Amino acid sequence: MLFGGFLQTRLTAYYSSKGKHILENAGKIAMEAIQNIQTVMQLTKESYFYNEYCEILNTIHRSSITRAHILSILFSITSAVVYFSTAAFISLGTFLVDRDTVTFEDMFLVLNAVVLAARTIGRELTLFPDYGRATEAATNIFTLLNQKLSIDNESKTGGEIVCEHFNGQIDFDHMYFNYPNRSESTVLKNFKLHMKSEQKIALVGTSGCGKSTTIQLIE
Repeated sequence: MLFGGFLQTRLTAYYSSKGKHILENAGKIAMEAIQNIQTVMQLTKESYFYNEYCEILNTIHRSSITRAHILSILFSITSAVVYFSTAAFISLGTFLVDRDTVTFEDMFLVLNAVVLAARTIGRELTLFPDYGRATEAATNIFTLLNQKLSIDNESKTGGEIVCEHFNGQIDFDHMYFNYPNRSESTVLKNFKLHMKSEQKIALVGTSGCGKSTTIQLIE
């Protein structure tokens, strides 16, 4: 029973973590399509993003069905063990009473204790899936709290920035750029731009050509 409960806890935590990552990927695709809806419509990629989103949802749907079957089988086995063990104990008790090894009163007292313990364990086993989800949630919280940033914004080490070295001039010299989640799509290709100090310019182009990306790179 304890092994079955432990296995339920581990499987619940595993499937919760797996489902979380799958849903994160689905959210990324949805947000990418919504934020760049004009570009998606111009390139007629609506069906592509729809199919990608549905495929991810189908993956988590199949995973949920598998999880339900496995956890149901484990729960039924661990619950049945309680009744099988009670039946085995009664058979052993009647055999010992028949052999005058123990008295009927002693056998009945021990039987009540075993049955009460088995029922208590059976009720507690129903909480094991919740315990697995709680363990997964606590692990995520402590992982987030203990995460070390690659850039320490409070660090005092390094050279001091001297403002006189900056004159406001910005140059893009044969710039290539693509987002990590869209490596197949190059946003800026051989981009060249020279902006003098206090010069005012305008970035003009169709949606998705890289205007916002250029501003974000400057920022």
